[in-house]
Amino acid sequence: MSKRERNLAVVLIAVLGTGAVLFIGYSFILSPLMEKEKLITTKQREITDLEDEISHIMAEKKKYEAIRYQSLPNDPVQGPGVAREEYSKLLESLCRKAGLDNGLNIQVSEPDSKSVPMIANKKPAYTRLSWEVKAKGDEYFLVDFLRLFYAQPLLHQIKTMNLQRPSDQRSQMRRELDIIIKVEALVLDNDKGRATLLPVVREMALLVSSAAYTGYNLHATHNGKGSPLAPAGVLADPPRDYLAIAGKNAFFGPAKVKPVEKEFEPPPQEDLSPYIVLTAITSYEDGNFVATLRDFSTNNNYTVTQSPKGAIEVKGEYELNGKKRFLAGYSEKTSSRNLLYGSPDGGNLRVWRVRRVTASELILEKLDKEEAPALVDEETEKPVEKPKVPKQAYFGGGAWMFVAVQEGKNYSVGLDQCLDINVKKGEEGSKPPPHLGPTFLTSREATRAIYAPLPTPVSTSAVSTPAVKEDRRR
Repeated sequence: MSKRERNLAVVLIAVLGTGAVLFIGYSFILSPLMEKEKLITTKQREITDLEDEISHIMAEKKKYEAIRYQSLPNDPVQGPGVAREEYSKLLESLCRKAGLDNGLNIQVSEPDSKSVPMIANKKPAYTRLSWEVKAKGDEYFLVDFLRLFYAQPLLHQIKTMNLQRPSDQRSQMRRELDIIIKVEALVLDNDKGRATLLPVVREMALLVSSAAYTGYNLHATHNGKGSPLAPAGVLADPPRDYLAIAGKNAFFGPAKVKPVEKEFEPPPQEDLSPYIVLTAITSYEDGNFVATLRDFSTNNNYTVTQSPKGAIEVKGEYELNGKKRFLAGYSEKTSSRNLLYGSPDGGNLRVWRVRRVTASELILEKLDKEEAPALVDEETEKPVEKPKVPKQAYFGGGAWMFVAVQEGKNYSVGLDQCLDINVKKGEEGSKPPPHLGPTFLTSREATRAIYAPLPTPVSTSAVSTPAVKEDRRR
């Protein structure tokens, strides 16, 4: 054997040896380990599935316990007879409480335990009880009955419900329906018997004695009140107004709603501002200034007297049988600087505060809710924001408001001018109104007019021209 052949033989033996080692390692070591890993994974999956199944069974068991708790009572001695008798009383009381007591007839069928699933020893899983309720009533009463029915914590349901519009005219006039309802309830075989139809709430039974709670359940069954606790998920949460369903009656249409008669409210009376005109301003040697305003619609007079010290008093008067009497809001004992006319009942009450009487004009501050004209900057032609209440008013209180000048509320009334702020000067060539309205004053202009020194008074009188003093309402 040559050297080359020996080398090839060594290489071949090494390759075959390596292959044999790998085969033996895979067959006897790696493969069993992989099989065990696969088996472990399979077992873990089975364990997980079993745990999920157990959890599902426990959840279903709790659900079943709740359902079993809602079963009608099962008396092993007397059978379902007690349940039928008590449930019949509950159905009757629910119908009467809802108003379905016209022609009420409740018939109960024989218990059915044959057409039901069987459990061990060919024992029925439950007993089926059936009732048929016949009555006449409005849809409103039917909806109320359904609400009361489903609020009971019992294992029952309505199988069929037949509603027909009656053929007799009397029932149609009363909007009554012929109602036939078939009800089915279950008595579970392994239900624990109890003395009352309604289930016993353990929490409530612990608060009172068992005898008292049993009496309460019997009373709730017979008077139609039913259980105070409705089953979860049966009625809407939060509670809804189920009786609104009767407002859309599919048999007789919606009920006619009688229109509510509104109380007659007279229209607001006319604003008297266009008819109240400043007719005269008189100054006296003792320093008093007296301004006279005339209401040409009612012939009432308003006299504004300003003393040399600046005290202002306003009086409203009318003449009856040759005697002057005070208008409403004025009296001889009390003095006021407010000029008011109209009435709150008529909706035309207007109030002005007299701020100053000069030799030729009357400075007034508007106190009612009518809007003052908007302020506009003459240069930029943009609206100017009204200034806020002066800070001194917060320290001086209400007395300071007689000193401070509020923006947007002050007007100047000259002779032969009325108090209507909406009266404007007519365009060129148009006929002017009988009396022009007051002139709006800015805060600066009003302050200058109110606090300007008065001229030396003389015994003079400024009287308006006999322009137009007739009643403008003609």
